[in-house]
Amino acid sequence: GAIVGAKAVVAAPVPPYAVVAGNPARIVRYRFCDDTIETLLDIAWWHWTPEKIARNLDAIRGADLDRLMAAR
Repeated sequence: GAIVGAKAVVAAPVPPYAVVAGNPARIVRYRFCDDTIETLLDIAWWHWTPEKIARNLDAIRGADLDRLMAAR
């Protein structure tokens, strides 16, 4: 869920859902608040089967936490 800026030089681990840029890459901001990041990491949709991902694609794309929690 991290975003790495163009031409960024990543020399260390990038935290989940961080946006990094620069040389060396530094955290610019986070895509979501801490509570949302924690929930997304708990849901871990990237470990789901391809079929389950396909069924829940709208919720994944829209970061619909309620629907993702129900699908878990």
